[in-house]
Amino acid sequence: MTSSIAFGVAYAALIALLGVLFGYPVDPVLIGLAVPAALAFLAGRNAVCRKTWGPMWCLGAATALVVLGELAGSGQRIEVGGVLVGTGPQWIGALAAGWPRLLVLVGFCALRRAPEQPSRRKALGLAAVLAAIATACTAFGTALSGGLLVWALVGNVLAFAVAGFLLLRSGLRLPALLLAVGALLAGLDEQLLDVGTPAATHLLLWPAYLVAALLVAALEALARRLFRRRPGIT
Repeated sequence: MTSSIAFGVAYAALIALLGVLFGYPVDPVLIGLAVPAALAFLAGRNAVCRKTWGPMWCLGAATALVVLGELAGSGQRIEVGGVLVGTGPQWIGALAAGWPRLLVLVGFCALRRAPEQPSRRKALGLAAVLAAIATACTAFGTALSGGLLVWALVGNVLAFAVAGFLLLRSGLRLPALLLAVGALLAGLDEQLLDVGTPAATHLLLWPAYLVAALLVAALEALARRLFRRRPGIT
């Protein structure tokens, strides 16, 4: 556990260093990145998570995307009245602000179905808890309010609960990853754009994501069945 925390802090420090190299000020929000990084490291070393390096690959992919975005982007930092202000795409700033969504992606990558299939009641209960946490992370800082916020929260809890149940009960991973990746990209998009609210729009469009997740689940289940039958084909 200590090594995971140390890795998380080191990752946050690395992103902060990269930010300084690209002209960003040191932002305390960057420490939030230590949470998904620590979880990713823990998943690769802890038997509780059945030792999967998938979360580390997700963390590395997100980091590579941000670095490439900074290298290829046109974002600039200018000083206005003694305050450093960013103009254009701010990739590292977007990653720092989106650490809760990155945590959702890393968390779902770390999950594995237990060797013994859990009962429906247990799987539903755990999926509901995971869905509430995932929705809280994806809706963190949203500009939605009133009825739209209720619609978004209830719907996203439902979508994540379905995806979580499919993962825990049947081992189908793609639906949860689809929802998590969509939330992460929408959050990054909102931070990178000067106009528009992609993250809020993503929250409101949960019926489309739920349908897409169910279709992906059907395709994943079909692919597994075909691969299981393949050795018997003569």
